[in-house]
Amino acid sequence: MEILEIDGAKFVLDNRAGVLRGKSEDNKYVLVKTRRLLDFYESLRAEAPKNIFEIGMFEGGSLIYFDKIFEPKTIVGVDIRRKPIAALERYKKARPHIKTYYGRSQDSAQTRGAAQSNFPEGIDLVIDDASHLYSETKKTFENIFPLVRTGGLYVIEDWAWAHRENPTAAGTARNNRPALTNLIFELTVLAATSRVIDRITINGDLFCIKKGRGMLPVTKLDVSSRLRNRDMPLI
Repeated sequence: MEILEIDGAKFVLDNRAGVLRGKSEDNKYVLVKTRRLLDFYESLRAEAPKNIFEIGMFEGGSLIYFDKIFEPKTIVGVDIRRKPIAALERYKKARPHIKTYYGRSQDSAQTRGAAQSNFPEGIDLVIDDASHLYSETKKTFENIFPLVRTGGLYVIEDWAWAHRENPTAAGTARNNRPALTNLIFELTVLAATSRVIDRITINGDLFCIKKGRGMLPVTKLDVSSRLRNRDMPLI
């Protein structure tokens, strides 16, 4: 596994299956990111996001990575796991600009509350690296995207899992769930009909929405009225 070092902190790039991944230790943090993802986030240095919200922390490596490369004013992480990430908690002890919340599902009112209370002036960058499931990710977007400032970025990672060959996925609960690709379809239609989305950038690892002006429509991501009386495919 590749080891990346930034400002004295070491990151272990561990992209193995979840049960095989390592645990973060002091000054050696597990980072579940591909090189293409890291290159994308490196390209955002010029954007200088100062208010960052991460949904889904795993072993805390990405929250620390974002803290190192962006030097934010405030960075907040939430995760559904109830047990705190020990190495992350020790890292942030002397860094009051970092806040973590555990035991919160991504689409819950508590997660939205954490975003509202910590970013009263709006969020510059959201990273959704949580369930990667369609319904939960869509609800999270509806909850959190309105809190992103105009010009801010909303990133959803690992959207393409439903289209990649994975022999171990057959028969699993996730394999029978709708693909996250459906959300890309809906957001593309919304971009065509509303100025609230300025731009969508996509590659095999992520899609990134740049917020435009205005608000989500009252119907949120229900774009059925914009489909010329045709049904949106569900894959």
